[in-house]
Amino acid sequence: MKKAKLIIYGVVFGMLVYLIQYLLIAYLPNVLFGLAKVLSRKPLNTVISPPKTDAKLRRVVLPNPDFVYSVIFYDVSEHDVVLTGEFPDTSQYACIGFYGNNLQPYRVINNQTGVTGSYKIRLTANNSSKLANNANRYFTVQAKTKQGSILMRLLVTDSVHLKQAAEIQRKLMIAEM
Repeated sequence: MKKAKLIIYGVVFGMLVYLIQYLLIAYLPNVLFGLAKVLSRKPLNTVISPPKTDAKLRRVVLPNPDFVYSVIFYDVSEHDVVLTGEFPDTSQYACIGFYGNNLQPYRVINNQTGVTGSYKIRLTANNSSKLANNANRYFTVQAKTKQGSILMRLLVTDSVHLKQAAEIQRKLMIAEM
C-alpha cells in the first residue's frame, strides 16, 4: 500500500513540475513583454533611448554598460512600419535585433557584415512574396509576431564612440506606412 501511494505521489509531483515548467516557458515571456511595454510609458512604434548605463544605474547584471541601447515596441497588426537610421562604420559595433512578443529574436542585422551607412528597413506582418527587398528603397523583414520589439545596440568604448552613438540614436526613426 505504501509503495502504491509513493508511486501516485511521484507521478502527481512529476506532472506538477512539468506543468509549472511548461507555464513558465509558454507564458512568462509574454508577461515580461507586456510588462516592459507598460513600464516604458511610451506608445507603440516610438523610439526609446535611455541614458547609458553605468555601475550606479544597473540593478541587475544586464544591460551591458559597454553598450548604448535604443528600443522600439512595434505593432504591425494594421500597418507595416519603416525603420530608418544609420550604422557607424565597422570600427564601432552596432546591431539591430528584431524580437517577437515572446522575447525570442528572429532577425539580427549588424554593421560587421557589410551593412554600414544609411538604411531603411520595412517591417511587415505580411508574408506575401510580392514584398521582395528593394535595394534602392528598403529591405524587408518579416515580423514573426504582430507586436514585438526592436533593440539597437551600439558599442561605446570611448568618448568619441559615445558622441557618435548619441547622433545615431537621434537619427533612428520609425514610421507607419
